Amino acid sequence: MAISFIKIFLLLLIISPLDLSIARVCLTTDLQVHIINKLPDQNILPLQIHCESGDDDLGIHNLAIDEDYSWRFCEAFSEHTLYFCRFRWGIKYKRIDVFNDDYTCLHGLKFPNLLNYCKWEVRSEGFYLEQYNSTTDTYFMTYIFEWH
Repeated sequence: MAISFIKIFLLLLIISPLDLSIARVCLTTDLQVHIINKLPDQNILPLQIHCESGDDDLGIHNLAIDEDYSWRFCEAFSEHTLYFCRFRWGIKYKRIDVFNDDYTCLHGLKFPNLLNYCKWEVRSEGFYLEQYNSTTDTYFMTYIFEWH
């Protein structure tokens, strides 16, 4: 009797597609990305952003001065998440990775991300990322990318 149940189970595994999406397990707490428009107050041109990952297209958004656009996600057990955004401000355009490492927000940065969020500021000269210096116990904005 037990053998017939095993055979039926194996048969079902073979003929039915295996959906591994139910096996997604969070490695960390919710992660967040924040993008804040810090362009000059006299700016009349909108900051347009379009962010996405391999799985999620977050759409196109126009950010007002000091507006914070953010989203939450959870990195799956077997995946490494990448979020990138395209920014347009008048004739300026830039595509950057805004998240690809849950320890530092971006691969290769010196300081860890202790707050489970990546906070970006878009300024007229470029893109800044908030970082934490454990030696001085301070947060600071680091210039990461320039506009092109």
